[in-house]
Amino acid sequence: MATCNITSGYTLGCRANTGGLTSVFILSGSITAVAETAGAITEITGIGEFFEFELPRNVGQLLETPNASLENGSLFFEQQVDIQMQKLQTSVRNQVFELAKNPDLKIIVKTNNGTDDGVGQYFLVGRYRGMSVSGGTGGSGTAFGDLNGYSLSFTGQEPAPVFEIDTTGGDLSTALVGITLG
Repeated sequence: MATCNITSGYTLGCRANTGGLTSVFILSGSITAVAETAGAITEITGIGEFFEFELPRNVGQLLETPNASLENGSLFFEQQVDIQMQKLQTSVRNQVFELAKNPDLKIIVKTNNGTDDGVGQYFLVGRYRGMSVSGGTGGSGTAFGDLNGYSLSFTGQEPAPVFEIDTTGGDLSTALVGITLG
């Protein structure tokens, strides 16, 4: 039987943890190479542009579920990103339609959690196999305070958990080579 070595434990540390996403960046283009060190991405090379989709507070999330089979010896990670786009209008409808047609989206999520200055952390989702729209809703809402707009879920299956992007010494753009931020 194979031995997979555990190299460290886990400690709770101080209570300085927050949930949720502030925005997602979706790539129009392609990734040609990713450099990583110890499970953290240090550089993403490619062509195109990551477009930012700002999220209202308390509506965006990243979920990751390990799926393992002892019988088959398989392991993969189901990744899901949920976002909300306000306003039921033509420009938003057109973006939803284009996103839904794309079977291989590369998404960077920006979390609320992170450094003491509130900058947040970045994670690449769908690195190997991509993400695609798997569901959602669009509508006017019923009550005056309901969502008028769209909620979308992107899902993908990856051979490894999400990778944090190391932005030490700068912002997200410092980790991108040949790819711009829009």
